[in-house]
Amino acid sequence: MATDNKYDRQLRLWGANGQKKLSESCIVLVNATAAGTETLKNLVLPGIGRFHIIDDSPGPTSSGNENENEKESEPFSNFFVFDSHSKQGENVDGGSNRSRAEIATKHLSELNPDVTGSFTAVESLESADYSSILSSLDQNHSNLLVVAADLPSSILQTISSLCWNGLDPDTDTDTDTGASTSIPLLIVKSYGLIGSVRLQTPHHPIVESKPDNANADLRLASTSVHPDSFPELNALKDSINLESLESHEHNHVPYVIILLKAMDLWRKQVAMASETGTGIGKEEANTRLPKTFAEKNEFRKVLASMARNMNQELNFIEADKNYYMAYTKLDMEEVQELIDSVEDRIRVRSKVNPAVVDNKLMCTFDVLLLALKKFMLAHQGFPPLNGSIPDMAASTQGYIELQGIYKNKAQKDKEEMQHVIHAIGQEYGNGTNVIPNVSDEELTIFCKNIYNIRLTKTRSYQQEYTFDFGDEKDEIMGEIAEATYDAYEVPDQTPLLWFIALRACDAFYDQHGHYPGQDGRELALESDTNDVQKHIVDIVEKLGLSENELVQSTLLSKEEEKKNAYAKEMTRYNNAEVHNIASVVGGVASQEAVKMITGQYVPIDGNYIFNGIAGVAGIFKL
Repeated sequence: MATDNKYDRQLRLWGANGQKKLSESCIVLVNATAAGTETLKNLVLPGIGRFHIIDDSPGPTSSGNENENEKESEPFSNFFVFDSHSKQGENVDGGSNRSRAEIATKHLSELNPDVTGSFTAVESLESADYSSILSSLDQNHSNLLVVAADLPSSILQTISSLCWNGLDPDTDTDTDTGASTSIPLLIVKSYGLIGSVRLQTPHHPIVESKPDNANADLRLASTSVHPDSFPELNALKDSINLESLESHEHNHVPYVIILLKAMDLWRKQVAMASETGTGIGKEEANTRLPKTFAEKNEFRKVLASMARNMNQELNFIEADKNYYMAYTKLDMEEVQELIDSVEDRIRVRSKVNPAVVDNKLMCTFDVLLLALKKFMLAHQGFPPLNGSIPDMAASTQGYIELQGIYKNKAQKDKEEMQHVIHAIGQEYGNGTNVIPNVSDEELTIFCKNIYNIRLTKTRSYQQEYTFDFGDEKDEIMGEIAEATYDAYEVPDQTPLLWFIALRACDAFYDQHGHYPGQDGRELALESDTNDVQKHIVDIVEKLGLSENELVQSTLLSKEEEKKNAYAKEMTRYNNAEVHNIASVVGGVASQEAVKMITGQYVPIDGNYIFNGIAGVAGIFKL
């Protein structure tokens, strides 16, 4: 259908609520390299609110290559940083001494008039006051997200620590109390033919995780056991007499009703068996659900016996396909873990700084979880109904009636959740605004996605870079080793191997202050290669891969043809930017940024490594 809304296609992915969050976000790019500006491009186009670039490099001049030692000055690797002089030498942009930050901001802003761009040109990214810059941007209460592009570890550790702990020095993220003030950080790198993306966040609630195969919440088991829990659905079931229906009416009864009636009939058979002394007690039989394999098969037989022609009645075919819904309830294991811990988490946060009354110390997500916990305690452990039902064989009138029953029940449950949230404000807020207000839209979305809510927490960049595995050591080591067993079809191109080589280049920079390959003379290149190889060996040992068969035959190979091959290749790159690789990195990074901003879909937890040599990628958690 034709539309004049330029965001129409993406609205079908993340909806109006996601678009609203995008429009309220502010993306801060540190270092306007090709990977950084490609990431920003892919966020400006879908309509973020604003962006801000922090950079210390000068822009290109009419010669196109004034600063030959700085890859950032090469206009050919970055499509958003180029000389704006005409061929006749006319300065069409008002000056040749502009910073790279200013040029990139100008060109990126042209992509979408709805987006506001700004920049800060600093003398050095090493000494920049990131706290002050981010604090000034945060004054507008924007949803901040920082993208750090192609930065050495010394600068990354400063930025990652600031983002991890948040802008409020009084908070303590290690105890989960400062999570709401932390800033999501995306670390992107384009190094020759290798690219990487890493997300850092200590606390990221996901309400709309949107799994590929989400089951409908029809409440059949609970309704059959506790009819009072959903009286409207139970009344609809009782109002339909399958035996008296005409054939065309019989094959248009929704399978929801068929399953409820089949369960009643199965229970009658169980009760009859109990009366003859061959089954369970009569009282238990009236509320029993099939548990054993034999009982489930008997239930299916009962269901089939209700059909007039099982092979031709589509509604009974659907009922048989979904027969398990009559006696099972949806899994809430992950959600239950969040619910069990939420009360303690809220109490800790409300005591962070009693002198400061600021709802940023609290988290809307936790308030919703606490309300959910109290609601479930009052409803036999069942959460609010989301109100949606799947497509099914039914008459139009019958489907609309059934849909209305589910929607009305969902609305009642939502209203009860509102009352619970109000009571929580009185209990924990003590009349202050420490407990944040929950909008009707937020509550509606939460209730519709209760079974799919998640809470994501990644490891910090500092933990990864120092190989501080903590309690996750066995898990991480196991996953890394497993990645070597599932090698790429060309084992030498397995992404994990190139990730280790990339980390070795970062270690080389820490030692020498520049990346390997800066000096193109043969002896210097050989020396750099040997140093990179030493760092590769060190990293392999820290990851416990020294005896690994794949690593020994590749990174640590003694064969003449393979010896130091990865170190040689990384030295040959000299941290060069290849725009093709930067484009892939920017595409992946921007997707992760959208996930973080909208609170939809599940972001990556680990390092995404793209091997541009073979066009293969992998994700590894360190």
